[in-house]
Amino acid sequence: MSHDPTRSPTLVMDRTILAPRHRVWAVWTNPDLLHRWSCPEGMHVPAADVDFQVGGAWEIVMVADHDPDERHVAFGTYLEITEPERIVQEHQWRRPDGGASPRTVVTVVFQDEGDYTRITLTQTGFDSVAARDGHGEGWASTLDRLAAMAENEP
Repeated sequence: MSHDPTRSPTLVMDRTILAPRHRVWAVWTNPDLLHRWSCPEGMHVPAADVDFQVGGAWEIVMVADHDPDERHVAFGTYLEITEPERIVQEHQWRRPDGGASPRTVVTVVFQDEGDYTRITLTQTGFDSVAARDGHGEGWASTLDRLAAMAENEP
């Protein structure tokens, strides 16, 4: 049975962050800051490689705090960047056998709401509801970390 990404489950998340859009954009797009927020709680990022331009590749290694052998590697390519409003990127996971998970596409929209920024994250192309829901849990925790950083640091 083939996977049809046009009919696959979609994840949509909205988050309002008490920080101006330029700060939230800077936290999201600065490769030197990714290790501080770009993973769910209980994990850390020892390595991130980002070529932040359309067509540029990105890769983030996430390691569980409780088990250094538990590693997750996310990667993709930037498809669209409209500063400071929108990022569209491919998203996949490297499998231990060298393969990759199905390709999904993440679109992040940064809306200026005065002292606040509304982020709308949409991820499409999942091969199952379980995959979508798992990503939803991961993104929720990751966005909590992003918000804390953007709201609490100059």
